[in-house]
Amino acid sequence: MRFRLRPLVAVACVAIGFLAMTAARSHPASPEARLPRQYRLAALIERQQRTAKELRTEAEKLRATVADASLGPDKDAATALLQQLRSAQLLAGLTALSGPGIRVELADSSLSDSPSGDINDLVIHSGDVQATVNALWRSGAEAMSINGQRLVGTSAVLCVGNTLLLNGTVHSPPYVVSALGADRNKFEADELMQRLKEDAKTFGLKLSIRSINEVRVAAYDGSTAPKYARPT
Repeated sequence: MRFRLRPLVAVACVAIGFLAMTAARSHPASPEARLPRQYRLAALIERQQRTAKELRTEAEKLRATVADASLGPDKDAATALLQQLRSAQLLAGLTALSGPGIRVELADSSLSDSPSGDINDLVIHSGDVQATVNALWRSGAEAMSINGQRLVGTSAVLCVGNTLLLNGTVHSPPYVVSALGADRNKFEADELMQRLKEDAKTFGLKLSIRSINEVRVAAYDGSTAPKYARPT
């Protein structure tokens, strides 16, 4: 009887050892695994965003370190040159700006017949946009954009059919002009705006003027190399 039990005992030992090894290798299930798939994906995105934010912060620190190291022994002179470069970029419109200002929106008339008999009077033309821009400059605007395009020294407001060509990009009405630092009272009292208001009233043109606490004017991102005609 004793000899017959030995094989059973051996089998039981092997089974117990296998179960012990399986338990040691297994890990408790993550509570997150019980969540629906969309919630797990959202949690993964949030973790990746935190990681990306940490990496961006670290990258900015490394850039600052490299910039300081590249200045060399004559650090004060290099810093002065960098400040001059930033000032030049600001004056050239290559820096985005924000602050209080005015937003003007211009759009075509909804009338089907013109009081003057000329259908062109029901449309906003480049001259109307240019008059708005000039009045804003005269009202103290420090920076300006039309439909997100920054106006710089080489910008020209040109009419191409019923669209506007600006910095090489084409725009259709409504035209939104954002001006940083412009005085609204001076702007509305400007003779150019007085004429435009009269036209808007007569022909049903849409003219909206709003004061904005935080006007955002994007940086100019077009070509900075002057282009001019050359003799053949």
